[in-house]
Amino acid sequence: MIPRCVLLALLLGPGLVRAQAPTPPGPVVSLQPGMFTADFLSAPEGEPSTTGFSLRAIATIPSRSRWWTLYLGGSVTPYGTSGASRRNTNTPTLFVGNVFPLVGTAHTGGWLALDAPVVLTYTFGGGGDRNTSLYGKDAAVEVIATVPIGARLLSGFGGSLARLRVYGVLQQGLTPNRDLEGHRERFNPLAFYGLSLPFGTGRDTP
Repeated sequence: MIPRCVLLALLLGPGLVRAQAPTPPGPVVSLQPGMFTADFLSAPEGEPSTTGFSLRAIATIPSRSRWWTLYLGGSVTPYGTSGASRRNTNTPTLFVGNVFPLVGTAHTGGWLALDAPVVLTYTFGGGGDRNTSLYGKDAAVEVIATVPIGARLLSGFGGSLARLRVYGVLQQGLTPNRDLEGHRERFNPLAFYGLSLPFGTGRDTP
């Protein structure tokens, strides 16, 4: 006969485990005004570097695992970019993916965080050489550096200033299209950089 204490533990054990499981932090929405630069590194011949004002909005939704954080948002250069370039467009880009943490602020004295989202983008001219639509999907990987200047330098002001961050993103396509000469773009990252103002109660994500 099974002792009553053992039977009670078997019945209540799963419920206790679920109750003690850590609750994931809430979502965070970040507004990121800044700049966009393309074709500044390993650009195809005849492709000039181009820069323009950028607006990004990002939502991160953490899970119970630090390795799984939903990452979605969009970016646009509302006024286009400098010079005559195929990048000079004010069409938006949408993206969704997962954030993989690299280095947290706990390891840098609170000064720097590095993350590497892997994303699926939906943008004008995307989708590969065989896509006949104006918009298409591509895969990309990002490296994001975030400096929480608000927490380090402006915490005494409280409110939004205490959460202000400086961010920089390098985005490299994993499904490169052909350039104007018919060659594949193997390494030609895009750069986004500026200020980030997060809203919400989630952990320190991009």
